[in-house]
Amino acid sequence: KLFGSAGRRFVLRGAAPSSNAPNLGFTGERGAMYSRADVSAPLNSSPAVEGGRTPTLAALARSPFWQSPFKASWADTPSRQSTSGSTVASESDMRLPPPWSPDPSELGDRRLARVQEQRGWKYFCKHTLMAPLAFAVGLMLGAALSAWMLIGFGAAQVSPDILPPAAESKAPYAAVLPPTMVPAAYMAAQPLNNSCLIKNLVIPDGPQTFDACGFVIKSTDEVWNLRGDVDAAIEKYFHEEYLDAGSWGRRIIGKKALRDAVLGEMRAFPDIKIHITDCVCKGNDIDGYKCGMPDVLTGTNLGPSAYGPPTGRFARWTGLVESLVKQNPATGQWQYYAEWGVHDEWSLIQQLGLDFARVPRPALNNEPLHDCSPLVRFGPEPAIDKDDKADQEWHEEQAAKAAAV
Repeated sequence: KLFGSAGRRFVLRGAAPSSNAPNLGFTGERGAMYSRADVSAPLNSSPAVEGGRTPTLAALARSPFWQSPFKASWADTPSRQSTSGSTVASESDMRLPPPWSPDPSELGDRRLARVQEQRGWKYFCKHTLMAPLAFAVGLMLGAALSAWMLIGFGAAQVSPDILPPAAESKAPYAAVLPPTMVPAAYMAAQPLNNSCLIKNLVIPDGPQTFDACGFVIKSTDEVWNLRGDVDAAIEKYFHEEYLDAGSWGRRIIGKKALRDAVLGEMRAFPDIKIHITDCVCKGNDIDGYKCGMPDVLTGTNLGPSAYGPPTGRFARWTGLVESLVKQNPATGQWQYYAEWGVHDEWSLIQQLGLDFARVPRPALNNEPLHDCSPLVRFGPEPAIDKDDKADQEWHEEQAAKAAAV
C-alpha cells in the first residue's frame, strides 16, 4: 500500500502482471497481490473484492506474507476506507503492520516504566567538571606565566656571565646545650671596666630647640629612599670634612669619598630602601646632637658591590648608625659631621650566595679600641683618634694597589 499527497492511498492489486506493471520482486500469490495490469487506471474503477472493499491493510494482514500473532485482531480493525467512495486515510490506515503494531487490547493501559538515567564518570567529567576545571587550570597558568615574567625581568638585568657560583651548601654545625653554671675559664679571664667612659658622655648645657630626630629621618629619606636629587641631598646634609667609621675598621673621610660609597651601594642594590626603626638624640643647639638610629635595609643585588659580582638575589640586613649632627656656622645648615655605622654584613653576604673567602676585606677587623673615649666626641670640631687616621691611610694604600693591579 502506498500513500500519496493529501492522504490518498494507492493499492497495487489485480490479476496477472503485464509488461507495464511494476516488478516488486515477488512471485506467486505475493506477486499477484502487489501487481496490477494497468497502473494508470483509476483507483475506484478497480474490481472490488470482499463485498465491495478494496484490499486494505486488513486484507494484507490475512495474506501469507504477514505472519504475526496479532494479525487477526489487527486485520479486524475498522477503517474509514470501508465506507463507499471514501479515499481519505483513517487513523487505522496509518498503523504499521505487524509485528511492529501489536493489538492495543492486549497492551491495555500499560506504559513503559520510568527508567532513571544512569550516567558514568566520563559524562560527569565532561559535562560537570569541565567548566570549573578549565577555570582552575586557567588561574594556575596565569599565575605561572606572571611569576615567569617577573623572574625573567629580574634575571634579564643581570648578565649570566657574571653570576658567581652559589656557595657550597653544607649541613650546619650541631647545636650544643647551654652550660648549667658559669664557666670557670670565663671567671679566670681578665676583667674590663667601662666606667671611665661615663664622665666623657656628659651633655653640655645649652638650648635644645632643634628636632634632631626629624633631621635624621628626613635626610635619610632624601638621600636613600625618595629617588630625588641624590647629589643635592649629599651636598646639603653632609659636611665637607665628614668622617665615617664602618665595618672591619674602614674609614671614609670627606664628602667625595662618601658620595662614591653611596653611589656604589645604589648601583649594587637599585631598589635599596632604609627602613628606620627608631631614633634617639642627645645634645644641644650649640654643641650638636648625637643620634642613634637602628635600621633594616632591603634590596636586590643587580649590580657589582663591595662584596663581589651581582647575584640577582634579594637580601635584608640590619644595622645601627650613630651620628653627630651640628649646625654649620658658615652656612647655618644642619649637617652630619661624623657617623659610626655597622651593619650585619655577614648575613648580607650569606643571603647573596657569595663565597665569603673571596669577599674583599681586611684580614682582621681593624677597628681600634676606644676605651674611656667616645668614638664621636662633642667639641668645637669633631675629632677621631690617631689610630683612625693611620688605619684610613692604610686602607687608601690598599685601594690604590688594587686599582693599579
